Amino acid sequence: MRILYSLPVLAMVAACGSGNASESSSAPSGVEGSRSFAATGFDKVALRGADNVVVKVGPAESVTARGDTAVLDRLKIEVVDGTLRIERRERDGVLSWRKSDKPVLVTVTLPRLVGAVVAGSGDMDVDRAQATSFAASVAGSGNLRIVDLTADATALNIAGSGDATIGGRGQSIDISLAGSGDADMGGYKAAHARISLAGSGDVKAGVDGTADVSLIGSGDVEIVGKAACTVSKLGSGAVRCGG
Repeated sequence: MRILYSLPVLAMVAACGSGNASESSSAPSGVEGSRSFAATGFDKVALRGADNVVVKVGPAESVTARGDTAVLDRLKIEVVDGTLRIERRERDGVLSWRKSDKPVLVTVTLPRLVGAVVAGSGDMDVDRAQATSFAASVAGSGNLRIVDLTADATALNIAGSGDATIGGRGQSIDISLAGSGDADMGGYKAAHARISLAGSGDVKAGVDGTADVSLIGSGDVEIVGKAACTVSKLGSGAVRCGG
């Protein structure tokens, strides 16, 4: 595990001590600023909390953040097993967000993205990704948007009220949804799909081959394309299949 801090944060800790630094950075400063983090060795991004993230594919890894300087001082960036984790840390190791805080914007650039996780109320926007296997997950009320994903196999898991919108193309998609969030892959072109929906959220997927759908609850499933569907349904939800 490598925990990465920007240079201004290290200087503050050295001058004041970790306890005083936590106290002094506890309230928003009202001053906008930016930070850079020397993060390397990751191909997945995980957002944990209320901040917002933009992910771009580019030739080199870079991580920058912009927002209130006091909030930036509490930003924690670490690389764990190939995953860039973005969160905040308060004293005594307790993760915390205040209602008075405004979300900061973190911009991540990396050569290759194979996974994205949103946990909390923040949003993540990805311009494009290409992978043999891609894993996406949303837990909480935050949203995930991927404009253009190309993958042989894509797995999307949603738990809670957050939404995921993914466009692109690939061989197979596996969507699991529990709760009130929506999964919109109607702009995605897949040959095969397996969909499991439990709750009130809705699923939309673009499939031209076969689709295996399991539905429990009041949510709806819509298959866009010419798919032949196998459906198992229990509850008031509806399944609309283009086959």
